Parts: sequence; structure tokens; C-alpha cells
Amino acid sequence: MSTPSPLSEPLRIGATVVPNRIMQTAHSKQYSNRFETPRETAYYVRRARGGCGLFVAGNHFVHLSGSITGFQDAFRPESVATNRAMTDAVRDAGARIFVQLNHHGAQAQPDGPEGPRTVYAPSRILSPSTAHATREMDHDDIRSITEGWATSAALAQEGGFDGVEIHMAHGYLLHQFLSPLYNAREDGYGGDLDGRTRFAREVIAAVRKRVGSEFTVGIRIAANEFHPGGLDGAAMREVIARLRRDAQIDFLDLAAGGYHNVHYVFPSSSMPFAWLRDDVAAVTAANPGVPVFGVGAALSVEQAEEVVRDGIADMVALTRAQISDPDLGLKLVGSSGDGIRHCIRLNQGCLGRGSRGLSMSCTVNPLAGRELERPERPRTSAPQRWAVVGGGPAGMRAAIELSSDGHRVTLFEKDAALGGQLRLARRVPGRESVGLLVDDLVRDLDVAGVDVRLGQEASADALAGVGGVVVATGAVAPRTTSLALGGAYAGGFPTGTTIDAFTAASSPEALGGRVAVVDADGTAYAAGIVLTLLEHVDELELITPFETVFPHIGAGYDRPLLFERLGAHGGFRRRASHVVVGVDAGKVGVRDTLTGVEEWIAGVDAVVAVEPRASVVVDLDAPRVVVIGDAYAPRTIDAAIFEAVELAYDVAGMATLRG
Repeated sequence: MSTPSPLSEPLRIGATVVPNRIMQTAHSKQYSNRFETPRETAYYVRRARGGCGLFVAGNHFVHLSGSITGFQDAFRPESVATNRAMTDAVRDAGARIFVQLNHHGAQAQPDGPEGPRTVYAPSRILSPSTAHATREMDHDDIRSITEGWATSAALAQEGGFDGVEIHMAHGYLLHQFLSPLYNAREDGYGGDLDGRTRFAREVIAAVRKRVGSEFTVGIRIAANEFHPGGLDGAAMREVIARLRRDAQIDFLDLAAGGYHNVHYVFPSSSMPFAWLRDDVAAVTAANPGVPVFGVGAALSVEQAEEVVRDGIADMVALTRAQISDPDLGLKLVGSSGDGIRHCIRLNQGCLGRGSRGLSMSCTVNPLAGRELERPERPRTSAPQRWAVVGGGPAGMRAAIELSSDGHRVTLFEKDAALGGQLRLARRVPGRESVGLLVDDLVRDLDVAGVDVRLGQEASADALAGVGGVVVATGAVAPRTTSLALGGAYAGGFPTGTTIDAFTAASSPEALGGRVAVVDADGTAYAAGIVLTLLEHVDELELITPFETVFPHIGAGYDRPLLFERLGAHGGFRRRASHVVVGVDAGKVGVRDTLTGVEEWIAGVDAVVAVEPRASVVVDLDAPRVVVIGDAYAPRTIDAAIFEAVELAYDVAGMATLRG
């Protein structure tokens, strides 16, 4: 008889008993606006049924000066009814749910949902998030927002939450008071440890007074700021000890960094697994008897139970992992780990959409947040024959979905291996996690029983008798420009003297020591090509017609880490607002589009042209032909998998997809 997983053990957290040790921390979804909605409820319920033991709902904002469109206002009495509907549903599904109460402080926008507003911070600073100057809070401001926290906690208690989490991490308002990076005050709310923790201690005391000692109250706090002049792990443990000296704190939910180094707040694939493990373990050791929630502590999803077994933390936070696989809890508690759909940590469907004001989705699970509109599909009673042409992410996922629904599916891939462009993407430094997606799709093709034919074209004979064909032939790096307007070349594309991006990234060692990259794309695809080449060259001159390099990579989250990686290579140079006027043997001519000044860059071994990818077009004859993914229009992995899943719903008669 197998030993039960330590993840299956219940845990008492203050007045709350959670059924197991798997949780989702608060994360931005933008499924609700000011009040909770059925969409948000359905998202949590699906994951509760999938084995998650504890959720922290958030951000819920405690004061009008911190409200954000797409998020919930905790301070409004009207929130009680909508909160109650959600908390009842989550408990009925077998889980427990806390709510995170927050104020963004310096990270808030000066334009709020109801108009212009003051942006508050402990001191007058330039916000690292918005670059706006803040107002230094006076004592009346502090009292008003403290009252907002207390009122919000009482309303959360009335709304059925099992506990509240006071947010003092991620560079938000309470964290700003704790940190010397933000707090330059000279009154009783600044200076030494007592001063910098005073606001947080007053908030905890006000919340406790309002909700009582028999209600669960904990904090989310940075375990390490990872910044010169900030608070390291030892200093943060002193902060926690000072907070606990005056108040009953029922749990410690750990985080790291802030908007001054946002890649610690929202770690991407470039960050190692278990990136916060040592700091989490140190906090746990320093706070016996107080449950610690371990973020960034697991060496892999499959090894999550080790976090609890070895005493690193009491709960394992697997937030994005449960966005991608809502049944992760059941798979882990069952100790099998079989069939996990892995998060590949690119932050595209979740955080990337959120940074553009869009609701959260998921690169590998486009049903996340769409639980109400995309219910589970029934297995077909009228199987059809389908052929899928192309073994990249769109083709593999389409074949998996159709075969899982009961259709007979044959997948044709002309190359000797599956994966398409993912095979190249997994070679990009920092994006090795893409390999998890390839492995998952290959595994799922086998489980679904798809007839996979490698090294074989989809001939007319092979397609005879099929009812439908999915064209998922992907995209290529063009050997000339496909741009009708703009571009990186003033005098036309120099086809004979440049190397296309796919060829360059496939054999970077053949380029020579000094290369020029001409980027007319500006997306994460272009950045991936540059990162790959930098591993193999001594010098790289990036030339782009855009006003800044890689402008289509969002300003937050992964962009700072990308520039950190670029800057760490001593041979990286950049020329924004430049176009190419000529390419000759060993040199490339450029023109500054702002000043008109031209010059030649000599000593160049190779010129790599990064152009927007072009679709691979094929003409096939079948009763129904559906083109998806990059074959329709080159975009992201998200689009490829989204359209594959939508196709399956369309075939099942449960959605409408263009044909």
C-alpha cells in the first residue's frame, strides 16, 4: 500500500482548517469589475474540484484611492452579497478561500476608475511602475487608509471568506513603508525598524480589532527584496519578527522583489525553479508554529510534496501551474503526477494579457476563465475521419482534442520530429521551459491514440476519404520582407547578402564572431533570436527602425529581465531608429531616421534579417478545410493552441470558428 502524499494532509491556519497543502495565491485575472462575478466563481470552483485546497482571492482594494478597473473594491458594502455567492460555491466544492486586501500605493495609476486621483506613497518618489511622482502621505491619509483596511476586513468576514490576507509585498503600499527603497520619512513612520513597520502594525491591529481573534488573519510579505539598498532575507525576517511581536498573525504568505525588479514579482521562464526556496525555508525555521506558504519553493511541479515533507513550507503555492492544469491538485495528491499539463512560464496568456487590460487566459489552457462558456465536451456519437497537416503546437493540440472527442485522426508531419517552431524556441536561453509543452503534446498524442506519421507529406492519396483537414503548417522566417509599409531597409531588401532568422538560430556557431541583426519584427520572437545568437558570438549589433528595441514586448514583467540579460553580454550594441542603406562584404550601412546621418559598420561577419514570420500556405482538397495557428496568420503559441481547442468545440457543435 502506497504512503499517502504529505500534500494530502489537512492544515490548521488560525481558525481555518484547509483540506490539503496545495494552494493558489492571489493573482490578477480581471474577470470581475468592482465586485465578484460568476465568471470568477466558476474559475475557482473548477480548481477546487480539481483538488486545490486553498485559494487567496485578490487583489481586493481597501480604499477608493486604490481602486482599479477590472478588480474588486473590498470597502463597499455591496461586495458582501457577491462575495458570499463565491465563497459558498468554493466551500461547496471542497476548498477554503481567503481574500487579499491591498492598496497599490505608488504603483497605482493617477487616473482611477472614477477620474483623476492622488497617488500615495510613504515618500515623494517616482513610481517604478508608472513613472509618476507620488504624494507623501500625511497622518490623515494613513488613518483613512487604515480604516479602509479594517472596514474591508469586516465586510470580507461578512461575505463568507475564511480569512483575510493583508498585502505588504510586491512593492505595494505597506511594503513601501517597510522598505528603505521607498520610505525616506523622518517622522514616526520612517527611519528605524519600529518606524518603518508602524503603519503595517497599525493596519494589523485595526483589522484584528474589527474581526476578532477567532478569524484567520495573515500577511503576504516579501522574503527578500533582492535589490542593493533594500531588505535582504535576514532583514525581512527581522521585519516579520517585529510585526509578530505586537499582533496575532496566523500565516505568512511569502513573495519577493517589487516593481523595482518586477521579474521577482512575476517570475518567468528565465527564472529558475525554486528561486525563493532558501529564503522560504529560513522564514519557516524562524517562525515555528506559524504556517508558511511557499512560493518559488518547489524544484518542479512533480516534486511539490518535498516542500512539505522536508519542512521548507507548510503550504505549496502552485498558482500558474493550476491555471494551466485545473486538475493538478488531484494529480499531485494522488502521488501520480501523470498527465500534468505544465505551465511553461512565458507569462503571455496570464500576465501579458493583464498588462494590456485584458482578462487572464493561459498559453496552454485557453479554457482558463472560460469555464462557463466552454463546458466539458461530450464524446462524439458520430466519429469522423480528420487529417491534421503539421506537427507544431496548433496541429498537435488539434489532433489531441479531436481524437479525445472520439474522432479518427491522422497527423502528418513532413519533418522527422514533432514540435515545429517550438523545437527552435526551446533553444532560446531562458525559454527552455517550452520543452515541457513539446513533451506534454507528444505524450498526449500517444494517450489520445492519434496516428502520427513523421517524415510524410499529406498527399492527395493520403487524404482520400477524410471528412476534414486541419491545416497547421505554421510559419517560416522569410528570405525577403513581406512588409508593404515600413521595414528596416531604405533601398530594398538585400536578399543575397543576409541570413534569415531561422537559419541563423539553427546554426549560430557558423555566423562568425561579429554579427549584425536587423530587426523589423520587434516581438519576443525577435528577442529570442538575439538571445540565441548572443550565446555564440563575441559582438552583436542590433539595428532596428523602431524607436526602441523590441517595442512589442510589454513594458512590464519580462522586459526588465530581458534588458538585464542583454546588458550582461559585453558585446551587445543597439541602434534604434536606424534603417539599413546597404550591405556589402564585411560591412553594413545604416541611416539614423531622426537625423539622416549615415555610417558604415565594418568588420561584420554576417547580417541576420529578422522579419515578421510568413505563413506556410498549402492547397488541399477535402470536404472541409480549416486553417489554424500560424498557417492562418503568424502569431503566438497562445493563438495556435486557442484555435486548436476552438476547432474541437466547433466540430462538437458548441462554438463558432471561421472556416
